[in-house]
Amino acid sequence: MKDEIYKFFADYVFKHSGISYKPGDYYRLDSRIMTLMRAFSVDTPEALYQLYVQNISKEMHTLLIDLFTNNETYFMRDVKPFKALAKGILPALVEKMTLPTPIQIWSCACSTGQEIYSIMMATETFGSSELLSKIRIEATDLSTEALAKAQKAEYNGLEVQRGLPANLLIKYFEKKEDQELWSVKPELKSRVTFAQFNLLKDKYPINKYHIVFCRNVLIYQEIENKRYILEKIHDALKPGGYLIFGAGESLIGVTLPFTQVEFEGAYVYQKKS
Repeated sequence: MKDEIYKFFADYVFKHSGISYKPGDYYRLDSRIMTLMRAFSVDTPEALYQLYVQNISKEMHTLLIDLFTNNETYFMRDVKPFKALAKGILPALVEKMTLPTPIQIWSCACSTGQEIYSIMMATETFGSSELLSKIRIEATDLSTEALAKAQKAEYNGLEVQRGLPANLLIKYFEKKEDQELWSVKPELKSRVTFAQFNLLKDKYPINKYHIVFCRNVLIYQEIENKRYILEKIHDALKPGGYLIFGAGESLIGVTLPFTQVEFEGAYVYQKKS
């Protein structure tokens, strides 16, 4: 495949999502380009390229972004932050709250939903039912396809086996009749609202969230985009609110008024009051 074609799609994805595919990563585009070829009934990458160069419809844009974003995820991915949430962060927030208002949590790249449902399962399992009753979650993602799956909250046998202990599967999921699917129970789904959100282009709220989960997102961003996203997330957090990264992610290269704190062996960042 010609580098010109790779570069076109890599540049388009970077412009609209900030996700960077360097020349050394171009091989990762092959299967995605083949899927686009099948979707639009063209026989060669060159024909697909010409189709996109001539006119990009809304459908073409949406499918490309859905395919080229990385939606790799699984339940209880790196369990430490979830234990930190239930055993440390939520109790600390509840202790400081003077009004019986919900604790607002934002999962800003929720993918297909495993993170948000893990948040709720962990809150009750490592914390309490009372803590679970206090949280509300906003789940957003760039991919409309991933969001639709997250909102439907149905997972196949392989998906529920990835990171999910049997006792949690039985407690929080219902087996779909005549299907090899497990559905998250309504009492969890009712605590979540869903919306599409582009971390580079959409308008962030100010001082809204007590906790933001931004896990395994910024590793795909170049430093300037990383700084921009983190500045906006900082503004979206309430004073004293917490930012939770994925394993191996940090604020290195970014100067913002956060303090690193430790709960249950997990390091998170607290916005300075």
